[in-house]
Amino acid sequence: MVRPMTAPQPHSVDHPTRARWRVLAWLCAFSAITYVGRVCVIQVQDDIQRDLHLSPKEFALAFSAFSLAYAFFEIPTGWLGDRIGARKVLTRIAMFWLAFTALTGAAWNLTSLVVVRFFFGTGEAGAFPNIARASREWFPFRERGIAQGWVWACARWGGAAAPFLMMLAAYPFGWRGGFVILSVLALLWLIPFLRSYRDKPELDPRVNAAEIAWINAGKSETAKPAPLSWSSMLSSKSLWALSAMYFCSNAGWSFFATWITPYLQRDLKLSGMQLVLASGGPLFFGGIACLLGGRLTDRQVQIWGPRRGRTLQGVIAYGLGGVLLIVAVLATPSHVALAYWSICLSSFVKDFGIPTSWSTTIDVGHRYSGTVAGVMNTLGNLGQVVTIPIVAWIAVLAGTAGHPAWKVSLYYYSAMFFIASAAWLFVDPSRVIVYSEEDRKRLGL
Repeated sequence: MVRPMTAPQPHSVDHPTRARWRVLAWLCAFSAITYVGRVCVIQVQDDIQRDLHLSPKEFALAFSAFSLAYAFFEIPTGWLGDRIGARKVLTRIAMFWLAFTALTGAAWNLTSLVVVRFFFGTGEAGAFPNIARASREWFPFRERGIAQGWVWACARWGGAAAPFLMMLAAYPFGWRGGFVILSVLALLWLIPFLRSYRDKPELDPRVNAAEIAWINAGKSETAKPAPLSWSSMLSSKSLWALSAMYFCSNAGWSFFATWITPYLQRDLKLSGMQLVLASGGPLFFGGIACLLGGRLTDRQVQIWGPRRGRTLQGVIAYGLGGVLLIVAVLATPSHVALAYWSICLSSFVKDFGIPTSWSTTIDVGHRYSGTVAGVMNTLGNLGQVVTIPIVAWIAVLAGTAGHPAWKVSLYYYSAMFFIASAAWLFVDPSRVIVYSEEDRKRLGL
């Protein structure tokens, strides 16, 4: 007698699977890769300036070109992820990242370098809004801070490792070959990602009903999804306070990804392997803070509610970050160790605010979190566009001929952190901002 075949039941419905953590691993890996691409240039910036005959002010244009393009395309790429899903958009971003990381090594003058870095920013734009969008699909409200903490911890650690990775990649082939070698990272990520990742847990056969129920707990979805109300979103005080905060946050943070190496080299007199490791130190400690901050903000939301649970952390983090940069200025160059560790601690405490920021975009953006994150990150990257040349100008003006005074720029960076701290006071993470009033009532938000 032949028994009828039945579908295998590999998981008990009483015990949720843990596929969402595998998804988080893919998102974290990609966040690290994106930061390798944008930070690795600081390791070879002297070589590029020498070979292409560029001054610090001219080289600043290459930094700003990336940030300007990144800012321009954040909103449309975040919106596109909301429309067609994060999988397709992240795939396109990875392909652009691979191509323009490699092409950076082909630059032959200032114009070509600026053009390549502009298109690099165009291609990478939308990575983090779409990562946030994917996190919203795969993680419940109670785990959003943890998920964003891991994403940004890995981003910072990717940035911290970037100088060392570029040193290894450039050693046999120079800075041009180094960019080509590093570009392979995107390919190593992309191929298995396409085979494994799905936009929704319901589409992944490795996810059982219990995990789907866990992920969807507390989500107020209906059979008729509400459309995005641009007027409601763009008139929201929280959106503009959040965006102003992120403008200043990125303006202050840009020091750790652009001019930190000249500061360490010329103001603190570091060199060799000590300089390579020190350049990535603040980002390494920032990664730890992102991880701890994600857990802390989820815990505070449970205790204080969403408004104070998110905003209080941001106010304190940025305020202390600004104070510590002032300490670093006063300690340079007479107390090298104090100056350097003050910078590392500034990066550490400031980055407690990063998972809070991105968790807030998911809170207020609901199913359009990619679009909200795109708006916030657009303004954030404009902060870098403005800051990078301003800081180069300040350092040249404050220094002597051929010897910019990079330490003076730390006053500017600290002021940005203080403004970011104050902006958190005007953010309300408890109110969804992307629907009309009628739709908000229908959805019970």
